[in-house]
Amino acid sequence: MAKVGTIVTTPIRVEYMNGDYNKAYDLLAKEKIGMVYKTVASVEPYHATIHVNPADGEKAKQLLSKAGIKWYPPVPFY
Repeated sequence: MAKVGTIVTTPIRVEYMNGDYNKAYDLLAKEKIGMVYKTVASVEPYHATIHVNPADGEKAKQLLSKAGIKWYPPVPFY
């Protein structure tokens, strides 16, 4: 159970500059995958992280892989 003020998601990182973010967003929206929020890095390596509902996490990853969109687990950067 989540605590008040805690957002629990499955984060999925994709490339931004090559168009993968737009493809991933459109695909997940089309398949009605619940996206909680998204972030885009404004510094190198320009990438985006799409946060989906935990229940949809594995399905989202499989859809992206099947569509040829490379995704990564998020890694902190500074």
